[in-house]
Amino acid sequence: MSFNKFITCAEDLVTTHEATRAGFLGIALEKNRVSDPFVKTARAFKTMVSGLEKPEDLLTVERIRPFLIAASGLSDKSLKYLDEDDRTAAIQELIDKFLKPSEGNFIDEVIYRYLLIKGDSVGGTMRNRIGALGEEKLIRGILSSLSVQGIEYDWCGGPPNYEWHHQPGNDAGLERSIKALHWRNHRGERILAFNMTIPVVGKNIDICLFESDMEGYENGKIKNHPEKGLMFGELKAGIDPAGADEHWKTGNTALERIRTSFSREGYFVKTAFVGAAIEKSMANEIYGQLQEGTLSNASNLHDEDQLNEFCSWTVSL
Repeated sequence: MSFNKFITCAEDLVTTHEATRAGFLGIALEKNRVSDPFVKTARAFKTMVSGLEKPEDLLTVERIRPFLIAASGLSDKSLKYLDEDDRTAAIQELIDKFLKPSEGNFIDEVIYRYLLIKGDSVGGTMRNRIGALGEEKLIRGILSSLSVQGIEYDWCGGPPNYEWHHQPGNDAGLERSIKALHWRNHRGERILAFNMTIPVVGKNIDICLFESDMEGYENGKIKNHPEKGLMFGELKAGIDPAGADEHWKTGNTALERIRTSFSREGYFVKTAFVGAAIEKSMANEIYGQLQEGTLSNASNLHDEDQLNEFCSWTVSL
């Protein structure tokens, strides 16, 4: 078999209970990290308003006004359309309807409402972070594979400056900043970019490997050169088993669109799938496509051996 040597049957792709549990725990820890600034802000607010005797007194402390605006339910987007009188009215409504009835507990009530409002923000941030965490894990795998093989690399942080930097002596944490990588293997120079909308396909693609030097990256305009495309892949980092089949359905449709679009232009590209939550039914489909050669490679994001092998394969293409 020319694909991942750690995938010998469909069952190898299935996410284990231990990996699912670890994934959920990891997300919980990340959620705590993301929400921690809001908790500390709430504590700072409580210190600033200690000594106030009644809810109306909150309006007399100008420096806590942004906190009260947030607790009143006004989003950052809404503030563009509201003047100071509108904002004061929202705070006054918070005081009249919710803080006065709570009597002596009005400070805690403000904090509860602030944290409740910010909880929505954390939820939105986490949806983005889950995808970013998966990408960072993949990038770290690529960097590790390059290191093992003694291959030097360059990295680009993306817009707005698109500056290239040579491999640092210590690249700890660098995966959080990388938007594109450049290296040279025995076949030539390679550019690996992430989250690019490829015009030939008309959709955003998670993993994009090109045959090119750094100059050819052209601040991301390499996406306009289908002749440089080598491999494109879908990365689905969500760990919830309930959404696994839908993630594969979406990813599989995208991969088919990639193959069809490039073929229509007269180009052949490899395709790959990396998923965090892989259930048995989709594992059978993925393995079948690997055997047929429809998919060039695949990996369970939480299987270290599979992921390392996938990254080594990517580096050598």
